[in-house]
Amino acid sequence: MTTISQAEPAAEAVKNMLSPDQSGISYVMKRYIVEDLASGNANAFAFAIQNPERVDCLVTNVIVDITTAGGTASSVLDVDLVDGATDTGDDIIDGLDLNATGTSDRHKSAGSNGGAPVKWDKKGGTNDHVTGKILVQNAASLVGKVIIEYVPLS
Repeated sequence: MTTISQAEPAAEAVKNMLSPDQSGISYVMKRYIVEDLASGNANAFAFAIQNPERVDCLVTNVIVDITTAGGTASSVLDVDLVDGATDTGDDIIDGLDLNATGTSDRHKSAGSNGGAPVKWDKKGGTNDHVTGKILVQNAASLVGKVIIEYVPLS
């Protein structure tokens, strides 16, 4: 097993992090986007994030960390990969309770429709936004973060 230390030159440290070269195999690192959740009324967006990459990506997880509950019982969040910053769906997370604190993701809190890893079209593509929409009731006190975990496909 290779160990890496801060004393190593940067190029050597990066080289030690990568797997051995194999013909036809590309190694890529997961990337993460971390953004604040926005509070709001029902039908407002807690977040809308456009793919920053110029290539298609696979969204492997969306994590929602609520540190202050939204403040209204039955307020929920739907998360999906959609056509624009004002579109919504629930293929990633369906009906996440916004009036409870804690960390949830597409595995733990998929809801009835969520749970799917999804292909994120490149910036400017058809489905190039991940959105989280507040539904049913207001979430005026909502505070937290959303973390999008993804892998570029090219």
